[in-house]
Amino acid sequence: MLEPGQGGGMQGRSVNINMQRMRFVTHEAHRRGKRVYRVDINFRNAFNAMSQAALWHIMNMFHIPDVDLLEQTYDSATVRLAPKDAESATITFDTGVAQGSITSLQRFNIFIIALLRMLTATGQNQEISHGLQIGKDQYDSSQDADHGYEFNNIGFIDDISIFAETPEGMQTLLDMVQEFTVWCGMEINVIKNFLAHN
Repeated sequence: MLEPGQGGGMQGRSVNINMQRMRFVTHEAHRRGKRVYRVDINFRNAFNAMSQAALWHIMNMFHIPDVDLLEQTYDSATVRLAPKDAESATITFDTGVAQGSITSLQRFNIFIIALLRMLTATGQNQEISHGLQIGKDQYDSSQDADHGYEFNNIGFIDDISIFAETPEGMQTLLDMVQEFTVWCGMEINVIKNFLAHN
């Protein structure tokens, strides 16, 4: 269930790992005189904005048990603000995960891992990555037999960074992120996004 690019929110997988990867790509690109494009993406109010229907769909696709129980729990949850009289409305939610719940972070991780896997699969199918062709002697969990240490995304719980060696490759990845956000109802916080290239 773990995605190599996701750091944070999982035991033994802190965001420090991804910061090291980011520094490594930047250093190697500079050392080799190669251009690497990176876009940092911040999702606006991510934990509250994601579609619950999309979350249940993703959890079912990953064959996670008892999704129907979670769905029923969320479907029947309501909030009513004080005073609880005839003029007070009952509010239901169809987005987000319960704040403060011990499992909310794990559910959000499952959700964002679906996006990271889509980006990874697209990168492998269309050869979109940072493009530095780092040798197999520097083995890491993001490495596979065909692609060495190449990757096109890293996650920081609710923020992601995507990498490509060409503007066209970057556009392909951005289009995929756009498609995912339209499907699940999340919005990109444009003010906090960042494009960098070496």
